[in-house]
Amino acid sequence: MPLKSQTRGYCMVALASILWGSMGIIGQMLYQQGLKANHIVFWKLIFGFIIILIYLLITDKTLLRIDKKGLMYLSLMGLICQASYNYFIFSAIAYTGIATATILLYTSPIFVIIMSRLFYKENITSIKLMALLMCMGGSFLTVTEGALAALKLNPIGIIMGLAAGFTFAITTISTKALVSRYSRWTICLYVFGFGALFAIPISNPLSILEINPGPSTWLGLFLLGLLPTALGYGLYITGISYNIEMSKTGILTTLEIIVAVVAASLIFGDKIWGYKLLGILMVFLSVIIIQIEISTKIFIKEKLGALKLFINKKRSKGESV
Repeated sequence: MPLKSQTRGYCMVALASILWGSMGIIGQMLYQQGLKANHIVFWKLIFGFIIILIYLLITDKTLLRIDKKGLMYLSLMGLICQASYNYFIFSAIAYTGIATATILLYTSPIFVIIMSRLFYKENITSIKLMALLMCMGGSFLTVTEGALAALKLNPIGIIMGLAAGFTFAITTISTKALVSRYSRWTICLYVFGFGALFAIPISNPLSILEINPGPSTWLGLFLLGLLPTALGYGLYITGISYNIEMSKTGILTTLEIIVAVVAASLIFGDKIWGYKLLGILMVFLSVIIIQIEISTKIFIKEKLGALKLFINKKRSKGESV
């Protein structure tokens, strides 16, 4: 895989994280209209499924086909990475509040680094660990503004939050094993479809009719299905297909929380100052640290490749090196 293509892959993961950051803003607007978390879980998945289905019917129907083995894997991903993940994160929010649940969710880079080492033999470098500590500390300050009182420690909520972080990490690890065999849109289509199916028992989707949703409500749900779901995961999976390091993607995804906070400031007037600003800067710094390591590796590999090519040419001409 060309090194510049890997850079493109990391950029796509970062862009996906930016789109994921829109989920909190749209979700908050929907909450204000009377929707509950269980409504959002199902409808964002079903809209994401419908959007991709229509896209494939128009552009390439062959991508709708999948073998039995792939169908089994994607159904498990729908259950674990979508239905279960959403159940865990919204349960964590219910038991501990948004701040604590968000911090627990962002333990996912830890799980990604460990699983990347176990399954893909990726090195755990000091730079990665430095960036990991920086992004986790930044996430904590951004969400809590440095106040420990903002945390609500509930045993069930903590378990649910950690489970959300773990299942989100599984999304990253399992997707890398599938992108070489299936199209990103095929993966998204079936994962969202099965995720919506498995979410029905906990979502009770038709109960949304009790709040008499208007056009703005359906528009919000559609945007959730389009931006963070269909486009967000589409870009994320495309980025992974460039054979990038999974441990670095886990850190890059923390950009989501920065986008959510900045968007909330612009739309709802939330102030960004003090510890919150420091947290944002720390997350940005962690991303810069990772980017420096990526750029350094690319530079070294390119120079070594050029040197090797030069030596081979000299040898082929019978010249001494």
